[in-house]
Amino acid sequence: MKDLEQAHFALSFEAPGYRDDKVYTAQVYTTALGGGMSSRLFQKIREERGLCYSIHAQSGAYEDTGHVTIYAGTSEEEIGDLTELTTDELKRATADMSEAEVARARAQLRAGLLMGLESPSSRAERNARLLSIWGRVPDVDEAVAKIDAVGTDAVRAFAGEMIGARAALAIYGPVARAPGIEEIRQRLTA
Repeated sequence: MKDLEQAHFALSFEAPGYRDDKVYTAQVYTTALGGGMSSRLFQKIREERGLCYSIHAQSGAYEDTGHVTIYAGTSEEEIGDLTELTTDELKRATADMSEAEVARARAQLRAGLLMGLESPSSRAERNARLLSIWGRVPDVDEAVAKIDAVGTDAVRAFAGEMIGARAALAIYGPVARAPGIEEIRQRLTA
């Protein structure tokens, strides 16, 4: 096995499948939480505390289930603090995810959707995926309307659901100081 300098941390929660309307809430939530340099996790953990090299959140959806995953790459010395602060931010999002964060996330999702339509291969992939899921290709305006319909209260409620959702943890590299999944669950529900 190769020795790694960086510790890799991935915490994942069960989330809605693609036929559930909450899939849009999951997308807004993960974008606000860790979808870029203006996101909560990036600002608090990387910029303010300097605990990681990279951190992001993403959601994925399948027919019967989905996931919300938080990934971070950090040092052996910082893995414990990073995990604790990430857990604290997950809990904090249930009460103080702001309208500005949600609005920024919605705008980012809309922009990503619309920019993805600039490429013929991306349009073809989107059309094929939607046709296989829905039996039709919904208009882009329909997707934009569903993104825009996600409000701050819905995102905060979804954040609360994530705290109680089934979770899995994958860690790799120098992770002797990393807490296990049970310790993370306890911190989330404390």
